[in-house]
Amino acid sequence: MTRRSAPAGPQAPHRFPHLETLYGTLTPMDSGMQSRVYRTADGMKVVKVYRDHQGHHRVEADNMRRAGLSEWVVDALEADGVEALILRHFPGHPLRPADIPRALPQLRAVLGHLHAGTLGQGGPVDVRRVQNRLRRFRSALAAYALGDLFEAVEVPLERGLLGGPAAFCHLDLWHDNILITASGTEVLVIDWTKAAWDDPLRDLALLKTGTLDLLGADESLEAALSVLPDRAPDTLRRFRAYLALTTLHDLYWFLMNAPYEFEEGHEQKVPRARHALARLPQVAP
Repeated sequence: MTRRSAPAGPQAPHRFPHLETLYGTLTPMDSGMQSRVYRTADGMKVVKVYRDHQGHHRVEADNMRRAGLSEWVVDALEADGVEALILRHFPGHPLRPADIPRALPQLRAVLGHLHAGTLGQGGPVDVRRVQNRLRRFRSALAAYALGDLFEAVEVPLERGLLGGPAAFCHLDLWHDNILITASGTEVLVIDWTKAAWDDPLRDLALLKTGTLDLLGADESLEAALSVLPDRAPDTLRRFRAYLALTTLHDLYWFLMNAPYEFEEGHEQKVPRARHALARLPQVAP
């Protein structure tokens, strides 16, 4: 949810002689903060070119294979001075509000398989990372009245409720990273560079704030609850904590990366978070 595509407009042409020898003329499709995406000449593949040189093309390829998406990975290579991931083309568009009801059953199946299939293999959730994030967020967001959101994370964290087993998670489930075909029969989750071992409820909190919140407040919360593995009180309390943490993360991201969008983000996200927090069971202070 937090990342934004680069603004549209004229861009300097990029030449990839070796890649174009392999795949024909590359036509720009999309441009984001971390990568550019091109369609191959036959329209059957896409080439994702990364802006930095940190091996993200191989990281993403490995993460996709770990997530059971090996069939979509064609190659990961270094050529023409760039790092590139070659993928099969998926004939879909990023999720829109009207697509969400059709996509939910498949998303539920995809994420259920991802999380349950690897549950426990990553050891326990690293609560120190949660603590470090909270300290960073508190320092940056001190001028804003967000005490209830911080408390929603800190109390269960102090009670040891966020230290359960980790699963392999996508960790970037905003709507541009979920593609659906025009018929609504197929869904594909893309952009696996951030995938890592974490609490699967954090993944589902990211899905709510980044995608399901395209819906109305009540509809969004009910859709999120339908994706949870269960509705046991402890599950709902953990989910509540991660919703608050994700909202704080989003506000921090705006402040650090797009301060001109912070007020709008605050107006949209804080009321939505408080709506959900009020309807989920909390840990008594």
